[in-house]
Amino acid sequence: MTSPSLTIGTALLAFSPTLTLLFLIILPKPQLTILSVVAAFAYLLSAFGSSLIWLIVNAIFQFTNRNQENSIGALLALTVPSVLMQWFVRMQFVKLYFGVEDVIRKSVAKHEAEESMDMTTNNTTNNTTGTHQQQQHHAETNALQLQLNDLSCSLASGTGYALLHTLFLFGTLLASESHESNNYYGNLQTAQGYYGGGGGSTGHGGTLYQNSCSSSSMPSLVNGALVGCMFSILDVVFMMLTFFGMRRRQQYYYYQQQQHHRGGGGGATGSSIVRPPPPRSSSLFQLLRDGLSFCNNNGINDTIQGGNAALGLVIISHLMASLALAPNGIMEENGCQISLPCLAAVVVLVVGLFWRGVKGHFLPVDQRERIQELRLSGDDDGRMMMMGGSGGGGSYHND
Repeated sequence: MTSPSLTIGTALLAFSPTLTLLFLIILPKPQLTILSVVAAFAYLLSAFGSSLIWLIVNAIFQFTNRNQENSIGALLALTVPSVLMQWFVRMQFVKLYFGVEDVIRKSVAKHEAEESMDMTTNNTTNNTTGTHQQQQHHAETNALQLQLNDLSCSLASGTGYALLHTLFLFGTLLASESHESNNYYGNLQTAQGYYGGGGGSTGHGGTLYQNSCSSSSMPSLVNGALVGCMFSILDVVFMMLTFFGMRRRQQYYYYQQQQHHRGGGGGATGSSIVRPPPPRSSSLFQLLRDGLSFCNNNGINDTIQGGNAALGLVIISHLMASLALAPNGIMEENGCQISLPCLAAVVVLVVGLFWRGVKGHFLPVDQRERIQELRLSGDDDGRMMMMGGSGGGGSYHND
């Protein structure tokens, strides 16, 4: 039977990144909590789609190889479709979020216009009071829209996605381990009985070990907790990169709308925006080619090609992280001693490239302009929001 301290310690290790973000940032804001739940459902859809593809590919693979086992072929048949499915579901989730965000933004703008018209009508005799109320209402609208900025929403989405992913990676292993204590037939006090099997290193109860980690005496719970912890970090970064990439691919159409509303770029604000080149082909090959451009100085920038680079980085690094676990399942000895350092190296590489690529310009132009407007307005709620206070703390984080 597994020690309770081992079970609790490994569970805390596996869920520590997601639970930290969940309690510190997401739960205080209801809209971020809802977004996190929807993102978890998105992972569930990706897992369901990956399972269907695996069943089909595995059946074809076994038929063509006459039921002969080929661990490398099975690994590729499981890894590649799963990575592609998760990559596709992430992009569709972000696209759906952008659609909902656009509806919310239009509704807020309409409400703001109606309120401004009412205040103008009711305060025609007092211009000073009417102007002050309009400015105050506009600042409240900006504060409301700041609660749905890309940084906080991508963190919330990545946390929900990672939480369910970790639950699938580590929770199933933990359930299998806990099943041993309920699978003993007989009297535990007199040790007269037997285990029904189904778990443990030998199927007869006790702490679960696997052959690839037997030489290092590492329980499978520790191995699974480390894998779950590192993949949860990757899931959050992958979701943030997906938000960044999809937003930059959307920017061309956004800029065209801004140019139209501002009269072809007139004014100080319009002149500060540079119109990007027309979008190129968005094929998988193009995304992968742009994804390899993150190594140069202009890789992950605010252009459409920079967005493609971010999306390409997601699929390439996710595939690298998945294949890093191959020795853990293929090698009979010392597999985890190779897999865990390789996976940790991928995590450090991805986090470093993400920080180097998007630092200082993660938020899109319109959200940066809204933040700058709050800073210049001198609004008390705006200052509280930017300082992380009660006027909006937890919903806005300076990039």
